[in-house]
Amino acid sequence: MHIIIIFYLIYKVDTLSVCDSVCVCKYNNQISDDYQGETVDCSYNVGIFDNNVSLPNKVHSLDLSFSNLSRIDSTAVLRSKTMRELILNNNAITDIAPDSFSLPELRKIDLSYNSLEFIDKETFKNLKKLQYLNLANNKFTTFEKLTFHYLSNLNEIILDGNRIGPSLEEVNLFDRSGFGLTQKVQTISISRVGLNIVPDNFFVDAYDLRKLVISGNKITDIFEIPFTLEYLDLSDNPIQEISSEDFADLPALRVLKLNNVSIREVPEYVFEPLHALRTLELERNKNLTIFDKLAFGRDVLQDPNDFLLERLSIKGSRIKKLDKDLLDPLGQLIQLDLQGNPWICDCDLVWLKELQITEQYYEHLRCFTPKPLYNARIFDLDAKYFTCGAKKRHVGGILAIVSFCLILATLAIWIFLFLPKYISRGNVIQQMYTPSTAYSILPMSATVHDYRN
Repeated sequence: MHIIIIFYLIYKVDTLSVCDSVCVCKYNNQISDDYQGETVDCSYNVGIFDNNVSLPNKVHSLDLSFSNLSRIDSTAVLRSKTMRELILNNNAITDIAPDSFSLPELRKIDLSYNSLEFIDKETFKNLKKLQYLNLANNKFTTFEKLTFHYLSNLNEIILDGNRIGPSLEEVNLFDRSGFGLTQKVQTISISRVGLNIVPDNFFVDAYDLRKLVISGNKITDIFEIPFTLEYLDLSDNPIQEISSEDFADLPALRVLKLNNVSIREVPEYVFEPLHALRTLELERNKNLTIFDKLAFGRDVLQDPNDFLLERLSIKGSRIKKLDKDLLDPLGQLIQLDLQGNPWICDCDLVWLKELQITEQYYEHLRCFTPKPLYNARIFDLDAKYFTCGAKKRHVGGILAIVSFCLILATLAIWIFLFLPKYISRGNVIQQMYTPSTAYSILPMSATVHDYRN
């Protein structure tokens, strides 16, 4: 009898569910079939693969992050016919065995923050329904060591933080030789990959690309942007200038981020072609000093109802003033952030107080000059403090000096042009210093004669 009990206990341990021992499980009973099943949290569980445990019969999500994993092999923990999400980020994974993932229903896998340098072409062969793949912050150095042949349904990929930039300048993301992305991809993130230039026709095969994050690289010029884009992040690149031609054929673009670039001005008509634009970020642009009032075109100044932008942020830049003609368009915004700029609080900026800016966006909306108003919150100041008296006195002084110089110049021209030609100007000057005949010196002989007499 005791032997039977021992064998039973051994069998029970051998088939122990992760939910009964090492992991935290929560059943998700949402109506949608996509979200039904156990959410299994095995994060921070070092040695999870060493335990002889299995998954619940119906599991939706498995979290193995921060578990000090160095290699992924075929194991009972990675076998499931229902799993939709697998989280393996923040481990030390250097290798994945080709037959590791037996997860035919998997839609999402996160392998970010590991030490992968290579992925075998057979690794994803059993993940044909995969839609989301995160490989950010690994150690890939060439795009050829990534193979996406089996991922026919992939629509979002994140490759941030891998030094694949030089490789991408020679090999297209959608390379047709077998390892490139499929044309179904809608979201690509290649931030901080060391990309210097984007070659011509780089996205020519991206027929349905909706979101592109290409921030944190070394791109200096705006490249040929896919016309299907709805979201574009070009932040943290040394882009020198922007023009309306750069955004001329982007009818669907709704979000544009140009944070921390090297532009010096927002020129006229630059955003006029972007009729679908709803969010614009121009934050932390330390060289940006000019924001032209016609940046969104002339029509929005004449009829603010044509201004469809909802959110605008230029915080942390170097804008000192804005034209009052922008009052009505900016007044249409749902969210406006002008904080962290060195504003000149004079009579030309008092109109800013008429904008309906929520309190959270004017804590750091402060004056830089004049000195008496330095660091004062603009919305705490009464309109009477926004004066231009000093400016007018300064302008008046300049006008007085200019007028005096013009009078002197006119007088000099008159002397040299209208004085009679037969009178030598030199003689005129000489005559001005010639003594009068009334004070002529008498002849010496006459003087001596008078003395003798």
